[in-house]
Amino acid sequence: MRERYESGSMTFKQRGTTPRKDIMEFKKNVEIKASADRVWEVVAHEFDRVGMWSSAVASSGPNLDASVPEGATVGGRVCATPGFGDLKETFTQYSEENKQFTFVVTGMPSFITLAQNTVRVRPTGANTADVSLHIQMETNAVGKVMGPMFSIKLKATLSTFLDELKNYIEKDEVSAKKRKQLAKVAA
Repeated sequence: MRERYESGSMTFKQRGTTPRKDIMEFKKNVEIKASADRVWEVVAHEFDRVGMWSSAVASSGPNLDASVPEGATVGGRVCATPGFGDLKETFTQYSEENKQFTFVVTGMPSFITLAQNTVRVRPTGANTADVSLHIQMETNAVGKVMGPMFSIKLKATLSTFLDELKNYIEKDEVSAKKRKQLAKVAA
């Protein structure tokens, strides 16, 4: 039997009965004033450089342990993240033609047994594109308790992430928050 609980954009789905596994889902999107090709260039071809513009990532680089899918420039990335340490993100699906990829994340808190994110870029006009994120996290029983607190932080992080992506592409500059973060590292 599957149960489904919704709280804002967080959804819990029970998988099986033993051991108890729950899925948290988060969906978020933003429209960016740039061509889908330009947006795809940043989110996919510069995948390992997210640390250059996202304040959620202190630094990033290629995941050298990951196989590089056809059309991709890297097989994944390693992100140094405040509060979580190093997270490894590895492509599990990549489509240059459809401008969509999925990656799994390792290094999450122990109550998250699987984390993946599907990113899709769709043109909405000649010089506008929609970027959507669909994050799924499988959790153990502890995750059912920790999930609501974790989801508050994740929702805020996702909003900031997409705002900073939009700013980086539309204005060709990093956010004020990221500039402060980079200044601290340089000092």
